[in-house]
Amino acid sequence: MKVRLEDWTKSLEWDWVLSRQRIFATPIPVWECAKCGHAVCATEEQARRYVDPTTDAAPADRCPECGGELVGCTDVFDTWMDSSGSSLYNTYWERDPELHRRLFPMSLRPQSHDIIRTWAFYSILRSEQIKESKPWNDIMIHGFIMAPDGTPMHTSAGNVIDPLPILENYGADALRYYAATCSLGIDHAFREKDVVRGKKICIKVYNLGQFVGRYFEGLKAAPERPAELRSSDRWILSKLSQTIKNVTENFEVYQFDKAMKYIEDFIWHVFADDYVEMVKNRDDEAVRYALYTVFLDAVKMLAPFMPHIAEEIYQTRYAAFNGARSIHLTSWPEPEEVDEKAVEAGDTAARFIAAVRAWKAERKIGVGADISRLEIVGGDSAMYRMSGEDIRQGVRAKTLAIAERADLVETVTSVKPVYAKLGPAFKDRAKAIVAALGRIPAGELAAMIAEGAVTLDADGQKVKMGPEFFEVRKSLSLDGREVSTVQCGDALLVIEQ
Repeated sequence: MKVRLEDWTKSLEWDWVLSRQRIFATPIPVWECAKCGHAVCATEEQARRYVDPTTDAAPADRCPECGGELVGCTDVFDTWMDSSGSSLYNTYWERDPELHRRLFPMSLRPQSHDIIRTWAFYSILRSEQIKESKPWNDIMIHGFIMAPDGTPMHTSAGNVIDPLPILENYGADALRYYAATCSLGIDHAFREKDVVRGKKICIKVYNLGQFVGRYFEGLKAAPERPAELRSSDRWILSKLSQTIKNVTENFEVYQFDKAMKYIEDFIWHVFADDYVEMVKNRDDEAVRYALYTVFLDAVKMLAPFMPHIAEEIYQTRYAAFNGARSIHLTSWPEPEEVDEKAVEAGDTAARFIAAVRAWKAERKIGVGADISRLEIVGGDSAMYRMSGEDIRQGVRAKTLAIAERADLVETVTSVKPVYAKLGPAFKDRAKAIVAALGRIPAGELAAMIAEGAVTLDADGQKVKMGPEFFEVRKSLSLDGREVSTVQCGDALLVIEQ
């Protein structure tokens, strides 16, 4: 974007015309002699107010050069002549010297990339000429919102997205979420599914507010930090600190889309999916403090993007304890020291919980359904013990064991022919082959398949079949109990349903 401005500035080779022949704009305060064309400008005193030379009297009765009649100029200023003074006007230039000194130059100019050579250039030039200064410290260049197919929106093309139905269907926060996910300097095709995602986040945050609110019922003051915290509590507080740091750093360089991504990931996945699942059955001072602190700071970070749901959560869950009239009047959260050991243990616990959840989903088992037993085999057993109870609660296991090794026994339960391959390959002999396979025990048949081929006699004919013609089903057992296994990093998760 800076190169665009430099290229435009270096390409200027003649004076830029400031006048336009339009009806609606700021009149140029000049009167011209009808006889000789001499121009008479408004006085400084006149220029302190709005001057329209077509209706206001000139500062002289006649032309000072030839005595001819003075006629008001009908041209108007190029629109950028007005808007280029916005930084001067907004900081009370020539109206309040002390306030202007404190406010100028301004901190930020947000604008789109299409007016770099106009609004940005004019503003910089005007400020340099009048104040010998830059008009603002930073300029933030955003892109256009395009039609869903990526083309520019135009009423004549009939591809304009009306925002009112979007607001009515999904709410302002959902639309703001979509805007926040758009990277700076890039045009973005409008995607309604991103607005839908924004609404889902609102609902998620609201439901989380319902959940954490139950822990604050009956409290007369905000929970204080207890002397002892569990591993999962230290983990979520450390993850919060990491998120605050990342969000703040991206806010400071106007990378709002990245900041939003950090907030969304923390609230939806780290806090809701992992921590809340770990602590649903707890009711102690440590979890009460962690839930209060973490969710409040998360909502504070969300507030600039989705102010309405953030305010709703604050007023219903926190205002009675915090004291500020609005979440938008609270202080920005500050990161604390990160407990690296707790982060490693918590991240590992979260991966184990996610792995068991995925295992349940594959078998169409409800996420909240209990399992009889989870055994974690191998890996860093000392670290697993740090968060053992959190893992157990997170996966909904009745019992949890941590072991260096496990004596798993694999048993072949069945071997079935793949009929879709058997029929086309052997045609009229297929029926005899299936009958011959039925006479061979599953274990013996599996052993033959493992060696590379199955040879059998089908109605007096020798038939040789490769492993692709069979589906071998096996089961695992531990100490006589049927189990399933999931590899998760260095650890093997042994699940007994």
